[in-house]
Amino acid sequence: MGDGDMAFAVLSTFGNLPKLIALTIRRVNVCMTRQVITNIQQARCLNTLKLSLHGTAYDHDGGVTALELSSLERLSLFGDVLPQCTRFIRQITTRRLSHVTILYHQPASPIEIAVLMESLSTSCQTYGYLKEIEVKDDSDGRNTELVIPLSSEVFRPLLKFTGLSAVIFKGIGNVNLDNRFINDIPDAWPGIQELKFASFRLAGCDVTFAAMVSLASRCRSLRTLYLTFDASQPTMVPLAEDGTKMLWPVQKALRELHVGHSQVSEVSRMPYILAKVFPDLGTIYWCRHAGSDEITNASGPLLQQVRAQLWQIQNQLTDMEWDEDDSDDSDDMVV
Repeated sequence: MGDGDMAFAVLSTFGNLPKLIALTIRRVNVCMTRQVITNIQQARCLNTLKLSLHGTAYDHDGGVTALELSSLERLSLFGDVLPQCTRFIRQITTRRLSHVTILYHQPASPIEIAVLMESLSTSCQTYGYLKEIEVKDDSDGRNTELVIPLSSEVFRPLLKFTGLSAVIFKGIGNVNLDNRFINDIPDAWPGIQELKFASFRLAGCDVTFAAMVSLASRCRSLRTLYLTFDASQPTMVPLAEDGTKMLWPVQKALRELHVGHSQVSEVSRMPYILAKVFPDLGTIYWCRHAGSDEITNASGPLLQQVRAQLWQIQNQLTDMEWDEDDSDDSDDMVV
């Protein structure tokens, strides 16, 4: 559907479209959000809604009862600024929402991002239904002078959504997670397959390499991980009950690992741990520049060594497996 102003000429006819399942409206003025939702409620089979929003998102809807979109499963919101999208979410409740995509074109403040997370946790009332959430800042996120600090507490409201399989954040700020939050993810999102905290801006990092490995090992279905960690200190390998060192359980789902702006002080055992715990890991990626194209990632050379040694160890392990298979075949043929 075309521009929002013209769209209102037909919005009131939704009651005559009982089989409507997908709707796209461009340029909806946020001042008319309440009326838009009221009209959309008439489309009782609607499961996919895409809206692009414009106008000033005044926060004067506090205390207003949210309206239910009972059949809605997929919601995509595109705004000039994040509060436009948040204002829409705060005015609806859903029971079946499974996919949420939010894209905005101007950087948001930490408070604005935190309000979005809280609003999602309130609007989506059936926690097990939400499967995928993607939030992207589509502005030039490489502006190193702009600092948007985002701690783990900003994202913690999402841990209540136990059915999530994809959680993707792209360029929304200077993400600085901690081990406590990372350790909570496997229990909160046991079926997670894609997890990305992709930040174009530099930030301090409290997540250790060991915490990252533990996260990916415990998330048995995780295929893609984008997470910045701090490997500037020696890695602490977990201990068995008898005090001997014991690697994390093998996880064969992980295919892609992006370590962002991770700090690495030495190669040490990183390639060996990655090869043994994640035998089907395809490769490792990292940000080659530290926020600005003029600043090279200081850990880049060491990460190149990690990747090269990882491939070497993987090839050696593959050769050993082939040798064992040949030996088994020979044993089977002995009479």
